[in-house]
Amino acid sequence: MNRDEKRERFAAFAPAIVETETHRAVFPREPTGGTWISVNDAGVCLALINWHRIERKPKSDILSRGLVIRELAGKCSPDEIATSVKKLPLRKLRPFRLIVIVPRQISVTEWRWDLQRLTRRDHDWQRQHWFSSGFNEHRAEVERAKICGSASVNASGSSLKRLRQLHRSHAPKRGPFSICMHRADATTVSYTEVSVTKNSACMRYASGPPCIARFTVTKKLLIA
Repeated sequence: MNRDEKRERFAAFAPAIVETETHRAVFPREPTGGTWISVNDAGVCLALINWHRIERKPKSDILSRGLVIRELAGKCSPDEIATSVKKLPLRKLRPFRLIVIVPRQISVTEWRWDLQRLTRRDHDWQRQHWFSSGFNEHRAEVERAKICGSASVNASGSSLKRLRQLHRSHAPKRGPFSICMHRADATTVSYTEVSVTKNSACMRYASGPPCIARFTVTKKLLIA
């Protein structure tokens, strides 16, 4: 996962292992405590992206979307997550898309909140990509989907190596629509990689644009 943010935003803290009520989880954090990606010792991975195309905002008492994954990081099944998502203070949260990957159940679920409805989409167990951009989100989705499609057709080497190359990509040119994003006011600020096997879950983290950043933190959990 590449994370794009305004250049003046405070840097996040690198991933750390956190004890939840039921499971151990690992995730990076904002200075305010929220997060955008996690994996726990059940192998469940969560990722949250903003949904800029939905321009509605809560009327008052807006809360950070970073609380979504923080609240769900210890859950270990799609049903648990479904119950917990519905209990979130959604009316105070800006629109978002939450991706839930549960390897044990070969399950990929996408939850969408548009400020009016919470909807669920169940995806096939296959390669998927999601994109978000505060600068013409529709075009960013189209341009980046082309790059991902081309990378899949021309794939060679290990899957992790290909993913890292993809997240460093400046195709079709270095700028607002490249996967490693660069704008005058914003840039890709980190790359987070999660890999899960039957025995462990590993999170690797690189602070800075992935075209120049290197892994600085690796955290591993044994699968319970």
